[in-house]
Amino acid sequence: MTPVQTRRRYLGLTALRWSATGLALPVQMLIYAARGVDLPTVGLLIALYSGLVVLLELPTGGLADRLGRRRVMLLACVFLTVTPLALAFARVWWQFALVSVASAIGRALGSGPVEAWYVDTVRAADPDASIRTGLSHGWAVESVGLGVAAILGGALPGLFRGMSGDGLITPLSVPALGAAALAAVGLVAHAALMKEPRRWPPRALPGSEEARRRTPAAGGVRAAVRAVPGQVAHGVRLAWRDPVVRPLMMRTAAVGVAINTLEVLAPLQFAALLGDADRAALAYGLLAAGGFLGVAAGAALAPALCRWLPWHPLVVAALASVGGAIAVGLIGLASVGVGGFVLAAAGYLGTYTLMGPAGPLTAEAVHDRVTERDRATLVSVASLALQLGAFVSSLTVTRLAGWAGFGAGWLAAAVALVATVLLSVAARRGVSIVPSDRRLYQDAPSAILS
Repeated sequence: MTPVQTRRRYLGLTALRWSATGLALPVQMLIYAARGVDLPTVGLLIALYSGLVVLLELPTGGLADRLGRRRVMLLACVFLTVTPLALAFARVWWQFALVSVASAIGRALGSGPVEAWYVDTVRAADPDASIRTGLSHGWAVESVGLGVAAILGGALPGLFRGMSGDGLITPLSVPALGAAALAAVGLVAHAALMKEPRRWPPRALPGSEEARRRTPAAGGVRAAVRAVPGQVAHGVRLAWRDPVVRPLMMRTAAVGVAINTLEVLAPLQFAALLGDADRAALAYGLLAAGGFLGVAAGAALAPALCRWLPWHPLVVAALASVGGAIAVGLIGLASVGVGGFVLAAAGYLGTYTLMGPAGPLTAEAVHDRVTERDRATLVSVASLALQLGAFVSSLTVTRLAGWAGFGAGWLAAAVALVATVLLSVAARRGVSIVPSDRRLYQDAPSAILS
């Protein structure tokens, strides 16, 4: 396939994947409440999901590097289809616990294979082809799919108000059933469109340890599974020792702190500013969709920004993060009585929009530092860093805001975004120290890791 054909398939598969997730997003908590699941139990279900994602991110990324992107993504699609279907019919806490487990497995399995497949296939067709436009459009399509599908998922129950609210299928179940159907379509699409290129042509002597390491499925599935721990360890060492990848992973963790703060504090502050929970729920739903679309717009603009601004892409990412930190500051001003809800809403939308360009630009920098044998593992390392940042924020920033007020929480989020600026600049310096030459990683991995 040509790079253009590959990009079209990548964008289509990404749209299907995240649209299915977005359809069920608005009703999940409402289904819990309608089935009588109390708030402490909901908290345990969320903790179960988050903990499993953290535990599985690296092993599933390593599995995708050893077994193949297509196989792992098809397995992910099975779980992503089963999860909303089970959510629609679940009635008691243990059934919802099974939903959380299936959702975590699907999320972990599907967090990196399609992006890694896209980069591998483009580089197989043309080693010098740019991946920036594809990654930027992919991030944009993901956010648009989430936002548009979330709006549709929130509206669907109103179309089925005549249905019984306490039966096996309720109006709230309809978006979940729609998500399962769309995920099933995604399963078929991934099977048909993910044509995996021959990966990792041997560059080492036949029979050598390096040649065996570069043959991911030589002994079939069992051999691939046995190779996962070594693959994960190798990917983590690479992420830690590479002067470009290390600060970018730390940057991703800081982004996790900022995003989790937005997701937790924003709806509470909006309720306080509007003085009415129902109005706040409607306002936050619209703003959340606007935030997704803002990320999409920012990500789609990333290639144009790199053409307009005569600086390295990581410097462009740093400048965008400066704008995000300023936008968070606007929400903080609203929390102390300046500007009210309008200023807070503008800051919220501005934060997501300005964080949009940095995502694909930093992802491109990571992909330029690794080869196909480690690509999915490194994507999973980034996803793990994001989850860990969110976990730290849940434990610290929420307590800080409860003790010192919303303003203190927003100050912490702004500091996290300032840290992303400094880490992006540090990664840019790493590019200058060590040349970005993919052959270096293909031909001399032991030298890089020594």
